[in-house]
Amino acid sequence: MKRALFVLILLAVSTSLLAQVPIRAEAKFVCGKADAAHIAAWAFAPGYYYTTLNVTNPNDNLVVNGRKRFSVARLRQQIGPWTQLVPWQLGPGQSMQVDCSDIYAYLGIPVGTFIDGFVHFQADNRYAVTGVYTVSDGQIIISNDVEAVLVR
Repeated sequence: MKRALFVLILLAVSTSLLAQVPIRAEAKFVCGKADAAHIAAWAFAPGYYYTTLNVTNPNDNLVVNGRKRFSVARLRQQIGPWTQLVPWQLGPGQSMQVDCSDIYAYLGIPVGTFIDGFVHFQADNRYAVTGVYTVSDGQIIISNDVEAVLVR
């Protein structure tokens, strides 16, 4: 009897802990015109970089409540600015777009400044993130890639 009670308590605690673990995704972003420092460091090729992240709720009946944070990576392993967690919500079948203009605004960085880093997503239910990455020489598109972002 004691053993059965112990197993039930253990199961309840485990289920409770699992329910509290957020579902996470870290999506890379690169925005702006590559500056001389990044080019000289062989970190990025010359060009204009654009990122669009599409987040969707693939659930049929569940609302996804989440939070996101923006963080910038700097050259030479320096830590850049980051934001506090910002709430977001998507109903069943809904999607949202997070692009360079949003990233600049949340970070308080002038539009066009060259930045790269991550948008950190977390939520209570299943969601999906896809990144669209475009590089231009200022006149034509040199590269346009679509990448699924790992959600775990």
